[in-house]
Amino acid sequence: MKRVLLGISLVAVLFAPLALAQDESTWTGEVIDLACYVHSGAQGTDHASCAKQCVKSGQPMGLLTTDGTLVLLTADHKDGQPYEALKDLAGENAEVGGVLTERDGMKVVTVTASKAAA
Repeated sequence: MKRVLLGISLVAVLFAPLALAQDESTWTGEVIDLACYVHSGAQGTDHASCAKQCVKSGQPMGLLTTDGTLVLLTADHKDGQPYEALKDLAGENAEVGGVLTERDGMKVVTVTASKAAA
């Protein structure tokens, strides 16, 4: 019986990451620097130059989607280039591809693709 339970536990541990895998999606919205947005609601074209400066200096970056959802953006460990490219689009609308994860109420998109919104 112990061997069966050990075998089941081992299978569960090995295949759990596959069960948690999520599909990629795409979102459109404004790339914002979270430091200014959370503290003072700063966003939009009037704030774009400050937003670019803030995210390039290391402030966290988010996406305020067209439906009003705020998500934290993080770089993909395999390829951080799409995330880095978003820094040039801070304060502007962008299309962001990636995987959405939610933990403890925080929505996070791991960025795998990005471009300026049409």
